[in-house]
Amino acid sequence: MAPAPGCTKIEESTATENDPRWAQVFARNRSADGTFWYSVQTTGIYCRPSCPSRTANPKNVALHDDLLSAKATGFRACKRCNPDGASQDAQHATLVAKACRLISRPKTMLPRTARLASARDSRKAIRLPR
Repeated sequence: MAPAPGCTKIEESTATENDPRWAQVFARNRSADGTFWYSVQTTGIYCRPSCPSRTANPKNVALHDDLLSAKATGFRACKRCNPDGASQDAQHATLVAKACRLISRPKTMLPRTARLASARDSRKAIRLPR
């Protein structure tokens, strides 16, 4: 029987949608990072739950309990969320700690403002004077 005009067919939910971890992926919950990973069949990548990429269709998603099983899919690591590396929170904490160490140095060893400004980019290394 065809659906009535103006109505859409309701599809059965997938196993991924029924898994409580999917809600954390959908919400990009950073606190779930490190507790599980997911892979996307159509893109061939695996990600952490907080990945900022476009939310995948749950039909194409597999949820993994550990990083090893996500890697076992043969997919590559996402370049946006870097699931193999430290979380963004950990990277930011490291950067803030380095900046604090630079600022807390004796006045004669303080870096110039331009150096502090250039060091704000997390991809640039902050070298502390010894």
